[in-house]
Amino acid sequence: MFLLSDEEKQKLIAGIESAFSVPFIDDIEDFIWEAIFAYTKSIPLLDPLTVIRSKRLFDLVDPATNIGWSAKALQCPIHPGLGFELVIQRADIFKKSDELGFPQLSVNSPTDQLGAALLTHWNYFKVEQDMAFQGVTDPRVCILLKSKKRNQFAYYEDILERHMTSEIDWKWSDASRTGLQGIRRSDLFVKYRWYPNQKQFFERFVLPSDAEILSLSPQRIPLSDVIDMLKLKLATIQSNS
Repeated sequence: MFLLSDEEKQKLIAGIESAFSVPFIDDIEDFIWEAIFAYTKSIPLLDPLTVIRSKRLFDLVDPATNIGWSAKALQCPIHPGLGFELVIQRADIFKKSDELGFPQLSVNSPTDQLGAALLTHWNYFKVEQDMAFQGVTDPRVCILLKSKKRNQFAYYEDILERHMTSEIDWKWSDASRTGLQGIRRSDLFVKYRWYPNQKQFFERFVLPSDAEILSLSPQRIPLSDVIDMLKLKLATIQSNS
């Protein structure tokens, strides 16, 4: 797991508090989290107001280091050692079975074939192809965990793992075959889940026991004050352009 420097931690706190101070913003997710992260790391940010957002894996890329981050935000009860999971991809391996090299896949196929198809779909058809397209050589995830009351936050950054088929065992969670589990052989940790009905592929993570949990008390600025400040700033920009 990668840790923030003291300066980056203070910028992360400032970004979170600033976002919640604006009454237009009801939560930190998607582009808002990406913007806070870009500010924290001092890296470029593509503005969706002027640039069409792509569906590529890496939401942020540092051109100076070729680090790419897949940015996620998740509400959950925060505590050290917390296990949490996120959707990483919509994986319709039945529809793409021929393309993946596993013809005629179905829920009745051997679980090791289903798992191998899922890892091929994720590792090659998503991660490797998007790394090449986006110029990323160091793939990572950056996840903001937030409590329901939005007064506790934790930051998780780590390498984007790509497991080999030999590292994962696959089994159905029950006889109904509604959920497939990918279990890491080294420690029997359930690393992946896949649901054939929704085609959603989940990855599970663990917040380290020594992870720092931030306790914050975001304060709202009155809406009229925010608008007045923005109008003044816009007027200054327009007068200088």
